[in-house]
Amino acid sequence: MALIDPESEIASVPGVGVQRGALLAKLELRTVLDLLYHLPRRYEDRRQFRELSQAEAGETICWRGKIQNAKATRWRGGRLVFEITLTPPTVTSAKDILCCRWFNVYYLPKMLTVGKELVVYGKLVAGKKGWTMVHPEFEVLEEDDETLIHLNRITPIYPLTEGLSQRVLRRIMYEFIGSGQFEFPEYYPAPKDLVTLSEAFPAAHFPISWEAQHKARERLAYDEFFLLQCVLAQRRQSQKQAVKKRETEHDRLALAFLKQLSFSPTGAQRRVMDEIRRDLEIPVPMNRLLQGDVGAGKTIVAVYAILLAVGQGKQAALMAPTEILAEQHCLNLRRWLAPLGIRVALLTGSKQSGFDDGDGTAELALGSLPMEAGAPPIGSIVVGTHALIYDSYAADQLGLVVIDEQHKFGVLQRLALARKGSHPDILVMTATPIPRTLGMTVYGDLDVSVLDELPPGRQKIITACRSTKELDKVWKFIGEQVALGRQAYVVYSLVEESEKVEAKAVQTEYEAIKTLFPHISVGLLHGRMKPEAKDAVMTDFRTGKVSILVSTSVIEVGVDVPNATIMVIENAERFGLAQLHQLRGRIGRGSEKSYCVLVGEPKSKESWQRLQIMEATSDGFKIAEEDLRIRGPGNLLGIEQSGLPPLRLGNLVEDFDLLQRARGDADLFLKQPKALEKFPRLATQLKQFAKFNSLATVG
Repeated sequence: MALIDPESEIASVPGVGVQRGALLAKLELRTVLDLLYHLPRRYEDRRQFRELSQAEAGETICWRGKIQNAKATRWRGGRLVFEITLTPPTVTSAKDILCCRWFNVYYLPKMLTVGKELVVYGKLVAGKKGWTMVHPEFEVLEEDDETLIHLNRITPIYPLTEGLSQRVLRRIMYEFIGSGQFEFPEYYPAPKDLVTLSEAFPAAHFPISWEAQHKARERLAYDEFFLLQCVLAQRRQSQKQAVKKRETEHDRLALAFLKQLSFSPTGAQRRVMDEIRRDLEIPVPMNRLLQGDVGAGKTIVAVYAILLAVGQGKQAALMAPTEILAEQHCLNLRRWLAPLGIRVALLTGSKQSGFDDGDGTAELALGSLPMEAGAPPIGSIVVGTHALIYDSYAADQLGLVVIDEQHKFGVLQRLALARKGSHPDILVMTATPIPRTLGMTVYGDLDVSVLDELPPGRQKIITACRSTKELDKVWKFIGEQVALGRQAYVVYSLVEESEKVEAKAVQTEYEAIKTLFPHISVGLLHGRMKPEAKDAVMTDFRTGKVSILVSTSVIEVGVDVPNATIMVIENAERFGLAQLHQLRGRIGRGSEKSYCVLVGEPKSKESWQRLQIMEATSDGFKIAEEDLRIRGPGNLLGIEQSGLPPLRLGNLVEDFDLLQRARGDADLFLKQPKALEKFPRLATQLKQFAKFNSLATVG
């Protein structure tokens, strides 16, 4: 029998054809290989179904029964409710009967009729008349010869699309995997203790035991990690091959900056400054990640790096994700660097300032200015937003790129700015502590520095979770604190009310809070406001003219108002833990005690426990690990923008040892002479991801 080419169209698989091929294309399945990697999202153990008489409330089970009754009615509000009663072959009591209920699923009455046999999967709810499942997953069983595919086994449950049933896709997979028409080539030297791909794919789709499924998953997850680490290893190798040109080092500016500070840098800051200084002295471009918890002093370290670059006769660019943060960085740099005679320019989507060349004209192409008579170059530093990426900013002598809150940007944006210079040094910063697994993936091509020490005098922030029923006490507390001269943030997740989302909106609550505090100045801030309006309210809040700032999460990064000591976050359950930690970091920046109040009505015990993590710890790394466990990597640090292979099976929380092993194996493999010539499929995959780096363009 002829083997099927893994790169051939999916329609060539027996049982697929053109029509089903079009349906599978909706799942991004276009080739035979895509179908092979379309792995089950979960499994049901249908070797022995659970007895209802032995089940417990809240338990999620798989159960088989025949429809005895089916009816569709409408409840108050017009909602359609469809109920069926399922019974097993032998009924001895009411506990053997299961009621299944769905709301507003209009096609079910025609599909689920009396006499049909179902397998249902869902959570049991105890009621007065027996057991109920609400919106269970189900599969209609038919009298045919496919029982061994769907029943009496560990049964795969696949991701589907409309028009494609589990039974049809499962049959296609079963016949395809077992046909012997597909060859499973090893595309790299896999470890001997892992199962082969010829063993892994059949066991991943139709395992004969949970142990076999576990071994198959381990092999396929390792493959993902190995490819990912090969991509990162090639990036690191490519970076080390680049050579930057630097003038003789001048650290006079950097040292003068540190000397004029009113405080001494922490030991952690000095350690990281030394690491950066050594990077800037060598011909290989720096690619360094600086991570530090909220308030650890990353900006001081960044300014030190900027001044080292300026001292070498080069330009420096600092890119921030929001105009508010860019403007604040610009104000701080101008204040710190004015005594040194250094001008700082600002370039955002709505503003440009500081580019004046002395005759009233704006010149965005800042050429390298020579150091004459020991004077620093003028106009060598620019702070901006995404606007720096585009043609309006040109920098022929760009020597250092600093990117703040790196997780807000994609790799393409980082590369686009870096390519404005000739192999500039790169320093990326984040106040979102990065779990070690993400450090080995999203930032696996960077050297890492950690600021693990807070400046002295920082006050501990007292955090408390409260329900909406306790809001009156929260407002009373804010009023008392404002009367003492303090300021407060009140944060909401939405700008305007939505019919689809049950959450308060900043526009509506701003009006309500003004009514609550008629004698207190209340300001409004959100991302849809015009830049000048945002500037005005932030200036009023910084200067104390506004005492309560009602805002969205636009204040999440970089806003620094030492007199703000209260942070109230409503609908807190709608925010990720890392984002809550960032928001909390806007307070506690002065000498007074600070308070963060998380207000919400989580729907489950698990959601409350998640918020209570914020009460229990201020350690950003513990919070980040928990956030990674709960939300997954895609929601945290833009892994989908990283240019890395996607992870279908690999779990960055549970598979750290596997990831670490793959990293070491990939490094050793690529160091072997002509390693990729022996494995052309792997070489092709790596070339595809290497193209990602070449996509970054300017303009």
